[in-house]
Amino acid sequence: MNCGNKIKKTSLLFQKPPLKREDSFLQRFSTRQIPEAQETVEDTGSEGGTAGDNQSAPRRRRRQRKQPKTVVNPDSNFYFYWLLVLTICILYNLWTLIVRQSFPELQEMISSFWLTCDSMSDLVFLLDLVVQLRTGYLEQGLMVYDSKKLACHYLRSRAFLLDLAALCPLDLLQFRFGWHPLLRCPRFLKVYRAVNYYYMVESRTVWPNLWRVINLIHILLILAHWFGCFYFLLSEAEGFQYLLLK
Repeated sequence: MNCGNKIKKTSLLFQKPPLKREDSFLQRFSTRQIPEAQETVEDTGSEGGTAGDNQSAPRRRRRQRKQPKTVVNPDSNFYFYWLLVLTICILYNLWTLIVRQSFPELQEMISSFWLTCDSMSDLVFLLDLVVQLRTGYLEQGLMVYDSKKLACHYLRSRAFLLDLAALCPLDLLQFRFGWHPLLRCPRFLKVYRAVNYYYMVESRTVWPNLWRVINLIHILLILAHWFGCFYFLLSEAEGFQYLLLK
């Protein structure tokens, strides 16, 4: 028994202890931080920056430039409702002008009403020039609020040319040659603003697919409306009234 115990003791003495790697490769490049190291970092930062942080804090804070009240943000609710009003005026011209041209008695029956509606829609189109002159835009990811930049950006755009052409006063010729509502056809150039409103609603609504279906149905109804009125005008030009009398 004593010999066996001696052999075991000698084997334990000559046995090599397990090697411990103090700094392994994975530990060296690991992204996790040891709590002790975090505490030391926090302590060193607090010791060296107690007095200096209070003085440098106001310098580090960047003053955010406030949006002027006269500049329109294209993502604001005001711009959304303004496009709604503008779209109503555009649809008014799209739906009523061809009907008033096809049925002159409808135009003569309530001429004062049509004249008032035309004047109001023209006023909205004129105000839209002012709104677009003050509408902000993104430049390198930042919203531009400078008045000169906003005006130059709009005046150099294709939208400005379309807006000027849409306000062409051809309808004034009606006072000389009689009622011809289709002389207001340049107002149709403002359709691009209704398209902007369509995409804005699509990005805001919870049911975008339903909105697309409604818009498609509305386009088909407008096309059917115009085709029907054109067919009536062509039939009248061919003298269908005389055929009915015979």
